[in-house]
Amino acid sequence: MTDGAFDAEAKEAALRAESETWDTTATYDATDGDIPIIDVSAYFSTGSSPDRDAVAAKLREASETVGFWQLVGHGIERDEIAAAFEAARRFHALPASIKEEIRMDRPGWPLGGVGYMPVGERKLPRRAHGNLNEAFIMKADRGIHLDDNQWLAEERAPGFRATAERFGRRLEQLARRLLPLYATALGVDETHFAPGFESPFWRLRMTHYPPVGSSSNDAPGGAFGIAPHVDTTFFTLLLQDSPGLTIYHTPKDRWINVPVVDGAFVVNSGELLRQWTNDRFLSVRHFANVDAAARQASRYSIPFFFNATRDYPMECIPTCCGPDNPPRYPTISYNESQGVVQGE
Repeated sequence: MTDGAFDAEAKEAALRAESETWDTTATYDATDGDIPIIDVSAYFSTGSSPDRDAVAAKLREASETVGFWQLVGHGIERDEIAAAFEAARRFHALPASIKEEIRMDRPGWPLGGVGYMPVGERKLPRRAHGNLNEAFIMKADRGIHLDDNQWLAEERAPGFRATAERFGRRLEQLARRLLPLYATALGVDETHFAPGFESPFWRLRMTHYPPVGSSSNDAPGGAFGIAPHVDTTFFTLLLQDSPGLTIYHTPKDRWINVPVVDGAFVVNSGELLRQWTNDRFLSVRHFANVDAAARQASRYSIPFFFNATRDYPMECIPTCCGPDNPPRYPTISYNESQGVVQGE
């Protein structure tokens, strides 16, 4: 086992420094097969071992080679997705003065990292330039209830809270249903991850990318919708209403623009899954591309960041290490990976 404590601050600094070396000037449109499309409908319908194994084999190949894949057949209905996007549009159409009432990390609110994040914030991820997006963020885990998040009064945003909470719960259910597939893909029992996700820590983010490219709202040099980064998650589920996501495609050794597949979630592994699998599954750099993101129209995306219970010790998966391949990382919890001693 790797000795020594995990230095979360050093890890974040290293990731940030690495991201500043990435050349993102050339991007290419994806071609057929660049990003695998995986249909889980048969497995979700039958729950059978053959159906699970068939999907898990595709997930394993995608996670080891590309690190991104498109999820279809997931059971989240089109009208549920449409309702979530409509709620995001209505929220972000509100006057700034109203959204600022629930500004993220405002003095006096006990829970950090939730509420409204305005355009130009230099965090999530932290970078030298402000990100050209605004977002509403909510989160939950064993010690954080949905009531603990920041919400506008109902008369300010009718129906918004109910829609956001309902969609967050639905995505948590979906994420949990994917866990047996990840376990099977890694050659362990399908219940392997269950103890680590009894009270998963998750974030739901409803993001708005305002129009850019007009003379009155040009993007400054070096700015992105969201700066190049890797996720810190176990995995992330992403919905996007229009193109704008760009990923680094390892097999082709170049940046590619991810197409929008109707009704599909884009799924990617994060740093915690990469470490849990001893670098077997990829954690892939990506960004929101300002140029591709609807120059004269708004773009919306809804990522769902899924993690194990915050204090669960993530020990290297047995099939990912051995005498000739010792664990590269210490056993850590999500909290430790983020430098958190106690819950927020």
